[in-house]
Amino acid sequence: MNSEQNHILEFILDELKNIRAELQLLRQELREKSSDNPDVAQENLAPSNNNDKKNILTVQDWIANRGITVKHYREQSAADAVFDRLATFLGEHFRTLSRFYEALKRSLISGNSVTLNVASSSQKELAELTQFCTMLHSYAFLSSYKYNKNTKTIFASPNRTGIIINFFTGEWFERYVYLKISSLISQNGNDFTVLINPKITFPNGGDFEFDLFFLVAGKPLWVECKTGDYQSYIARYAAARKTLNIPQRRAILVILGISNDLATHLTHLYNITVANEETFSEAVTIAIRSDESQKQTDNISTGSSSLTTSNDLLKLLNKRGLRPLPEYRHQVISELIAMVESFDKPHTMAEVKAILAEKVPISKSQLQHILNAIVRSNCVLDDNSFPVLSFTLPFSNLISNDPAVIESKCIEIYVHTVLLIDPDYFNNPDHIVEFQRVIGSNVLDMELIRKIKERLSLSR
Repeated sequence: MNSEQNHILEFILDELKNIRAELQLLRQELREKSSDNPDVAQENLAPSNNNDKKNILTVQDWIANRGITVKHYREQSAADAVFDRLATFLGEHFRTLSRFYEALKRSLISGNSVTLNVASSSQKELAELTQFCTMLHSYAFLSSYKYNKNTKTIFASPNRTGIIINFFTGEWFERYVYLKISSLISQNGNDFTVLINPKITFPNGGDFEFDLFFLVAGKPLWVECKTGDYQSYIARYAAARKTLNIPQRRAILVILGISNDLATHLTHLYNITVANEETFSEAVTIAIRSDESQKQTDNISTGSSSLTTSNDLLKLLNKRGLRPLPEYRHQVISELIAMVESFDKPHTMAEVKAILAEKVPISKSQLQHILNAIVRSNCVLDDNSFPVLSFTLPFSNLISNDPAVIESKCIEIYVHTVLLIDPDYFNNPDHIVEFQRVIGSNVLDMELIRKIKERLSLSR
């Protein structure tokens, strides 16, 4: 094949990529406009934690009881789906995308285009880079984009509108942290609500703005996010934490790119929990599990387990909305897979639940518990293969069409829930037998248990 033919083939492949990205964008736009019913449309735009007006008032009341006035907060909108998708991709692949991201930020300041040689990148890294650039171009965050395969060079020009500049200069990181924390809290089975970017006035008249203010099981979790220039803010955050009387572990400053050692030093210096993009999930886990750990300590006699009987195990899973119901779970999984395979457009899990309720002979409450396990175990995916953790947001696919895979993910969330309360539960062979009986499966991966325990060990 000569050089001219190579260039033609390269051009055709690039055009196919762009067409595919444009089709994904059109599908998203059609989905957002698909309902003429305003009630349904509003339901589909609901945030993943059902943060309705009533829940928002709960957070405002908690803050108001401290003599603080909430003047304004950011409400979610249809555009959030696009921003969240980009923020999640950038956050999950930040190590690969960081050079391009920094070049993009510099270009927003200088007014120049981006020219970035990526010849040292692996094939996997190149795929992630070009996929991200294609996503940005399809949503018009980039006014132009070209990847030269011969020189392995990216050429890109960002659009310089206010919302795009704000997104790249820090808003993306706040969104990424918000989505990760929301997912983490949901996986732990806790109820929560959140105010995003609330502007407040302290009793002394001073103004302040939070990034993310959660109430998790009625207790505060305050999170600030910085991509730089944290030095100008950390002392103010420390003072605000004292004014709010929030425990250190529940006031978290997430700083992009700092080392673990620096995060530890800043934590000790300012008495506020400081973490980076790789450790903030652990910090949040410590915060939200602290009360549960205290309950566990109060309820455990010396040398005994907190889950000593099958009744204890069933009570725990029921409280978390995760009754195993093995006599129905396998049928629900099979019916769900068949439904998703027949999709001609994305659906919400709430819509799917209504249909499944007609197919499976169980109560809606029982069906909810089974679907909770499927959703919380990240089995439900959107067009870009990102987990959908809300029953009111549309999804397109499942992690697999193999019932055994979905079943194994459900078992994983049951194991995770047990280990949150009793890390030594599976050390007892009798407990393993009882767990298998309750969940209705003899398949229990001890290596998986070890990994989950290891992941949670820092919070103990």
